[in-house]
Amino acid sequence: MNRMAFAGCLVLAASLVAGVASAGGLYQPTSYQALTSDARSFRVGDALTVLIMEASSAQNQANSSAARETNASANVTSPAKQSTVGLDLKRTFSGQAATARSGALQAEISVRVQDVAANGDLAVYGTQKITVNGDLQLIAVSGIVRPIDISSDNVVLSSRLSNAEITYSGKGFTDRNQSESWISRLFGLFGL
Repeated sequence: MNRMAFAGCLVLAASLVAGVASAGGLYQPTSYQALTSDARSFRVGDALTVLIMEASSAQNQANSSAARETNASANVTSPAKQSTVGLDLKRTFSGQAATARSGALQAEISVRVQDVAANGDLAVYGTQKITVNGDLQLIAVSGIVRPIDISSDNVVLSSRLSNAEITYSGKGFTDRNQSESWISRLFGLFGL
């Protein structure tokens, strides 16, 4: 290859590089993501998945007892007769109470980033409505997520949400059949 052809190739390559660089550049600040970063949500409106795996149980037991005894007596003497007058009071109380409660919820829900704090923590919120045979089920999740707790699949466990609020409710046939009828509530007012 002669020098002239080589110089021509260099000029062509330099003009191509200059053309690409002047066409807007490779760096776009609005869509920049480091090559080594995971696909995590960091901006308002981004979606991520919350894996809800909650189990709770609580037990409480209380025993109490109290006893009190009071005795008082007096002797009365007269020339004709001697008698004793006495008063005896006893009071005993004993009480016991116990409560137990447990619950479990497993679900997967997509949420959106509502706000990004100055330290990078994400405020998230999302709802999911499911209707099965006329029964409506609603799941709502909100909380604060640290970006470090988001997996590379864009999933965060509900146990990693701070200030978490998880609501699971339903309306429909099942819900209606679990509540008392108005007649039953009326009888309950009269202790029947």
